[in-house]
Amino acid sequence: MNFTPASFGSVAVFLVVVAAVIVAFLAAARRAFAAERGKFFAVALGFGAWVGLLAALVMSGRLEALPLHGLPVFFGGVLVVSVGAGLSPLGARFAGAVPLTALVGFQAFRLPLEFVLHAWAGQGTIPTTMTWTGQNLDIVSGIVALAAAPFVARRRGVAWGANLVGAALLLNVIRVALLSSPVPFGWGQQPPLLVAFHLPYALIGPVCVGGALFGHVVLTRALLRGK
Repeated sequence: MNFTPASFGSVAVFLVVVAAVIVAFLAAARRAFAAERGKFFAVALGFGAWVGLLAALVMSGRLEALPLHGLPVFFGGVLVVSVGAGLSPLGARFAGAVPLTALVGFQAFRLPLEFVLHAWAGQGTIPTTMTWTGQNLDIVSGIVALAAAPFVARRRGVAWGANLVGAALLLNVIRVALLSSPVPFGWGQQPPLLVAFHLPYALIGPVCVGGALFGHVVLTRALLRGK
């Protein structure tokens, strides 16, 4: 399957967004394990191993050689690891240590990411279904996160609203991404969504989508505990 690489500038902006998500995750982990340096390093190494493993699978070409081009492994892996981590004791530590303002504001990274995706669609790297001109309205989640973050410390209802909007839009992103991919039950988009098979584009899965999923699970746990 032919893949059209994106421009250097748009890829550079994408990597800045990826780096920002990673830094935010590590900063939250450092706060959650402030008195336990060993556990912090274990979390950091675990995160690096997970992303590195998926990146190695993509780089080797073995992912695409799997049944259904390995997309069940890619999408399923991101979902299981991200939600599982959020529901684990790790997620509980994050929920207890990170302020609501930060948990809500973290999702703002999805705003610049959507501009990157819009640029990629214009360059023929991804299908237009993956932008706000198609069926991906995730730009709204970034705007809502930015607007809501200053108020959530005093109004927990605002945090709940931002969380529900962001989670619903994220589930829609996953739906659109899967159906825009080269799968038998997909929409048959041209070009199909092939970012899962190419680096650094594939980092959008474990880092950006996975980070957003993990963030929503942690935020939900923080709100349920009456934080």
